Amino acid sequence: MSKLTAKNVIKDSFWIVERNGNRIGTIKRQDNSYLFYDNLIKTNTVYQTLDSFKVVENETKDTVNPTVFGYPTHTDTVFDIEILDNVAVFKKTATSNIHVAAGYWALLFPMGWRPSFCPKLKTLKEYTHMGPFKSESDMHLAIKRRGQENE
Repeated sequence: MSKLTAKNVIKDSFWIVERNGNRIGTIKRQDNSYLFYDNLIKTNTVYQTLDSFKVVENETKDTVNPTVFGYPTHTDTVFDIEILDNVAVFKKTATSNIHVAAGYWALLFPMGWRPSFCPKLKTLKEYTHMGPFKSESDMHLAIKRRGQENE
């Protein structure tokens, strides 16, 4: 039987354990030992070392998400970039029918203005909005100004 994979989540203290890509448990460091909790059979096992596991560091992605007409997005890849209703939009997958608005937006809900990052175009059509903004701080400043205007 091959070793279970333990992905380090919190450096040297907590791991997610996987078998063939499926999460099956966790490991928690306790003083000088390691407590393995098996989700499948609901048991704890204490190990003195992690030698029984294939330990891998959690992969960090240093990706820069693409922009759409200069506005930030929240996905690694964008598809079908276009301007619809004067809004820079994209799709998250090649087969999607849902248009997502690039950038930061402020949406007026019944409880007041709320921030939004890359909302669906459908949402912008349903609610009063401000945007797009190229940065989160610009969006928050606009929300604050609008709130002061209404006082």
